[in-house]
Amino acid sequence: MSTVYPVKPEIAARAWVDEARYREWYRRSIEDPEGFWAEQGRIIDWIRPYTRIKDVSFDADDLHIRWYEDGT
Repeated sequence: MSTVYPVKPEIAARAWVDEARYREWYRRSIEDPEGFWAEQGRIIDWIRPYTRIKDVSFDADDLHIRWYEDGT
């Protein structure tokens, strides 16, 4: 069982994301993961920008999950 701790109002006031925004981002990440994570990736300053958002394989001989793999 998990415990939920209330967020102090002074901390919540300085937060970048409130519950409504979190839920919206979560919904978008599920409905359009490539688009959502492409948008999030643009927030980062890249030395060499990525061209691939994710590369996923669940094949037993080539199991991998790579995010922004060609970016530096």
